[in-house]
Amino acid sequence: MVELHQRFAISLVLYFAAVGVWGLFLAIRKSPLTPNYRGALVIGVGLGALQALIGIELVLSGDRPLDNLHFLYGASVILTLPLVMSYIVDKKISKPLAFGLASLFMAGLAIRAITTGGAV
Repeated sequence: MVELHQRFAISLVLYFAAVGVWGLFLAIRKSPLTPNYRGALVIGVGLGALQALIGIELVLSGDRPLDNLHFLYGASVILTLPLVMSYIVDKKISKPLAFGLASLFMAGLAIRAITTGGAV
């Protein structure tokens, strides 16, 4: 289970990095938020939630991260996009730009979660 959690973490980093670059590309082209991009964002949050479920199972089986900040970074990965969406809903800002930057931020959060993770 630990290896699955680690592989999923690397996948999240790569996924959110790709979605972030895609969002920046849409913003540069001044494109609106496309249904495909929205779907990719939803999939990313779903993957983060699945990663959290795997992590909860690990904690329940006795494996804990080295640092409790691991939990904060993991929760932040799941909560960032909904928070960004609630913040920009009435703002005049490029939504692909906001979500692209948020996705890159989430890739960074996933990297930090990995660095605080190792089992005790």
